Amino acid sequence: MIGALKTLFRSNSKNVQDEHAKALMERSKGLPLGVTPDDMGGLRLGGMASLNFLAVRDDERFLFDSTWHNEDQRIEAIGVVELGDGEQLVRCYLENDTWIQASLRHGKAFEYKVFDFWKAEHIANTEFERLVNHSEDASNPSQLGAKTFRAESDTPTTYDRVWGAAESEWTPPVILEETVTRLNSDETAQVFHHCMLFERAIPETERFEYILLSAEADDADGSYQLVTNLGIDLRELSITAQ
Repeated sequence: MIGALKTLFRSNSKNVQDEHAKALMERSKGLPLGVTPDDMGGLRLGGMASLNFLAVRDDERFLFDSTWHNEDQRIEAIGVVELGDGEQLVRCYLENDTWIQASLRHGKAFEYKVFDFWKAEHIANTEFERLVNHSEDASNPSQLGAKTFRAESDTPTTYDRVWGAAESEWTPPVILEETVTRLNSDETAQVFHHCMLFERAIPETERFEYILLSAEADDADGSYQLVTNLGIDLRELSITAQ
């Protein structure tokens, strides 16, 4: 009798463990292997996220649109970029065409940024090749890899290149391979970004604003895009996820 009860308890315990593991796997869908939403401040595919922009929304020097302060947005897709040496980028794409980027080291997030798809334009394959390769034509320089980037707005703003040697007039864009998992789909997509990061310091603050330029080729339909992303830093306490 006692032996039968022990067997029953072990069986029930295993069932509970299996159900827990299954639920955790579902909640961690799209995240790197071994990473759970708990490592990401609760961010997960299909979950909701809201961001607190109180520190920047009244500062008119930022071009970043912070009007959706504290609005709930569903995470529609998650992208993962393997950087090597135990580091990864995890991108949570929200339903309002913005995305949260978490930098991970050995499975733990240590830095967050939020980007807006500021501008996207379809380009010809010849323009794509010009952008991702160095051009000696001074009259038509490639934006990708240039020392500075000028954002055209009501007040044109200049950003300085972050990656590459400071003294170089042009540096090759960084190629990032991203694996994207979408909500309600078991299939993944591979996206190759030829990108460059630019930044500008906001005077009298410790804050920066970023431009992430990305030239992207879609092998599925043979199209090319140049995407301009505008971003700012986020503190983990500014993120509410559920």
